[in-house]
Amino acid sequence: MAEARYIEGQNRYALSEVVGRGGFATVWRARPLERSFFGSSDDVAVKVIPVYNDGERSRALREGQIAEGLRHRNIVETLEVIDGEREIYLVTEFISGLPLDEAGRYYDCAEVADCLAQILEALVYAHSQGIIHRDIKPQNALVDRDGTVKLTDFGVAYRAGDTRLTRIGFAVGTPGYIAPEIMDGSDPSALTDIYAVGATARTLLSHQPEEPSPRLRQFVDLATSPNPAHRPQSAWAALKVLTGRKAPARVARQATRTGRKTVRETERTPGRRQTPRPYPEPYAGERPDLPRERTPARSIVSSRATGGLLRATNGLAAGYLGYLLANGVLTLDGAQSVGVAVGFGVAGYLMPRLAALAVIVALSVALLRDGGAGTGLGLLVPAAGAVWVAVSRLSPRGAGRSPLAPVLAAPLALANLAAGLPLILGMLLRPVAAGVSSALAGIVLVFANLTFGDGVLTYNGQAFRNIQPGYGANELLAHLERIVTLFPWVLLLPLLWAAMAVVVSVGEWAGKPLVGGLAAIGGGVVGYALFVSATAQAFGEAVTSLALASILYAALRYIVSRSR
Repeated sequence: MAEARYIEGQNRYALSEVVGRGGFATVWRARPLERSFFGSSDDVAVKVIPVYNDGERSRALREGQIAEGLRHRNIVETLEVIDGEREIYLVTEFISGLPLDEAGRYYDCAEVADCLAQILEALVYAHSQGIIHRDIKPQNALVDRDGTVKLTDFGVAYRAGDTRLTRIGFAVGTPGYIAPEIMDGSDPSALTDIYAVGATARTLLSHQPEEPSPRLRQFVDLATSPNPAHRPQSAWAALKVLTGRKAPARVARQATRTGRKTVRETERTPGRRQTPRPYPEPYAGERPDLPRERTPARSIVSSRATGGLLRATNGLAAGYLGYLLANGVLTLDGAQSVGVAVGFGVAGYLMPRLAALAVIVALSVALLRDGGAGTGLGLLVPAAGAVWVAVSRLSPRGAGRSPLAPVLAAPLALANLAAGLPLILGMLLRPVAAGVSSALAGIVLVFANLTFGDGVLTYNGQAFRNIQPGYGANELLAHLERIVTLFPWVLLLPLLWAAMAVVVSVGEWAGKPLVGGLAAIGGGVVGYALFVSATAQAFGEAVTSLALASILYAALRYIVSRSR
């Protein structure tokens, strides 16, 4: 048996079998070795691109960056791009499906028209992002089990603003699908892709025994016109010719420079009227597996930038805990404490969950041996942290890269920024993970006030009797039970933070970050005023913290979105 290959990026993957080969790359079926909350055991597809020089590496990374930034139901989703020493790995979701040239052999004309409409819907979105595919053909469109067509292979795509990677006089694409003006040396444009869709239609219709409808014939004739001026001038216009649909009235139009043409496209795609059969009957039991697309979140924050921020967040939290451990518990001098903090921070960035567990174990041992703490703090706090680290493994994608993020509530409170932590977690995490992480952050802040602070609850203003360091486990639990029983409103801060984070995350996921952010900030102000803050001073601190954190959130989100 051949030894399994492993690659590691934001996740670790075991390559199991080759499912496709091309002229420059090999596609593997792979299994992620880390679980997540939604479909964690699903296989992925890994496109392995060998690179032998800097030019080839640049091309491969460029393909990954373009594909990673596209999120549409009719485009195969790229999960991450891994830059290896001699190879570039493009990780995509995995489906059981067929390329359109095989599945389309058994489609009727109506189903062929629907497949073409789905490709055009993908191009409406891609062109609105300034991306020209340049290699549209049946082999680069996949049909999944539900009959959804998904565009793939952006290896030769052209992005507005990029320099040309090919010399003048050299046409990029597949013979038979290259627009005539490209053969004459013109720059690629939306009309280039529209011609290729028309050529794809001709290929699919060549298997049809029946006569195409007049509308379909008109689309093919116009789309494949040798004169670009006679073709539909945008993907939306081509879709209207093919289906008769009109663009929705509330569509936001965007002008994007693409080569010599200005393409006005929409970011919203219309619904489909008819879904083609996912597979022809003769292929029952013989369905090769190809890269899969799952319905993606519409947030513009790229997964690569988000993963980096999550790791950085975990590194900051691990470094903070490392400094507390070295300076406050082990009583090391300043330089040694900083060194320990840096070490924990680097480990937290590179190996989030492993570093988190290491910090928790070290903190537990230090509290029990040298910290003067009773068994209550010595066991309960690290145990709770270990449970959260374990739970984060089952959380939605991303939560496992910042399992110590809730710990940041304590140091951020010192700078009066803790009230805005839900905004940051909501930007980085999926709704469930963001809500749970933010609720835990609120609990951490309350617990820190009662343990190491002066007993005055941050953003609430009321004082409580502190938890004594020498409490045993039973005494600690009894103290916490009395507080929750007599003052149940102390739980309102964690609940408010959870709600704010969920609102921000849903806004990101729905592609409405401004709406989500403003709703969370407004709801946060109302929540502090009505439920959390017991004094005017505490309310003022909460509002100031929210204002400062809102500025930080806006700046951070802009930087992350531009990093694509």
